[in-house]
Amino acid sequence: MRTFKILLFAAVIFSLTGCASAQSKKRQTVKKSKPKAVKTMNDKPMISAIKIIAEGSNGAVETPFVFVARSKEIYALLQNFVENLPPAAEIDFGKTAVVAAFAGTKNTGGYSVEISRTNDKISITVVEPPKDAMTTDALTMPFKVALVSVPAENSLPLETSANWKNAMRTYKVISGEFESSGGFAGKLKRFDAEGTVGTLDFGNYTTLFFNLSGKNADKNMKLTEAATGVIKDNEVNLTRLDAGSFSEGPKSPLRVLGTISNDKLSLNFEPLPSNVADGFQVRGKLEASKIK
Repeated sequence: MRTFKILLFAAVIFSLTGCASAQSKKRQTVKKSKPKAVKTMNDKPMISAIKIIAEGSNGAVETPFVFVARSKEIYALLQNFVENLPPAAEIDFGKTAVVAAFAGTKNTGGYSVEISRTNDKISITVVEPPKDAMTTDALTMPFKVALVSVPAENSLPLETSANWKNAMRTYKVISGEFESSGGFAGKLKRFDAEGTVGTLDFGNYTTLFFNLSGKNADKNMKLTEAATGVIKDNEVNLTRLDAGSFSEGPKSPLRVLGTISNDKLSLNFEPLPSNVADGFQVRGKLEASKIK
């Protein structure tokens, strides 16, 4: 009987040892397996990807302003007045845009900037402190900078709240002439455009908000985009503007040159060079007068 108990005890120990060994091997197998790739900001779906890279209540911009960078060159301008931004080399501008919103000067603390995305449109709003909130009795200049996932060939429409709209100069197009060409068959289409262009300025920087469409039969052709450039002595230079559906794809972005005064806006649109064979491009010009 004693011998039987010893044998039974030994069998149980052997069984437990085998299970522990199997579990240990299983854990080792899990550790050695290749880890799943973690999606970066630029890998996320375009519809929802927004990543905040800077924010605060004491920015360097005293008036309402919005800055949009879709290239390293324009992003470098933003780095001139926002500190500690990620290096341009870490941002893939083929998949990402940088949107910076400055609320301007507020009389107290408690204000902040919100950048969100709804139906492929970026919305920029000011969040005010609750009426019963305890706030600092000091001037503040809230701002926020975000990475927004958007393919280089897509437009990036922006919608701003009254905080920025009230500071914007808006011009109504009085004449707009465009032509789109390209493709394997060498298609050429000429059309007139109508709509508005809004502008926000800060120092030597300007951001233009285009809300253009074709006229009559071409009304479904849209150019809805915001772009930041340099303005000096009323001469504006936007080095990159998406052509929207004013051009078929694959399409070249546009360079925009012109003049802006308090009463009048005059712009010329030219396609940037492209290596895409049989691609499309658009060029044109418009004149607009300020809405009183």
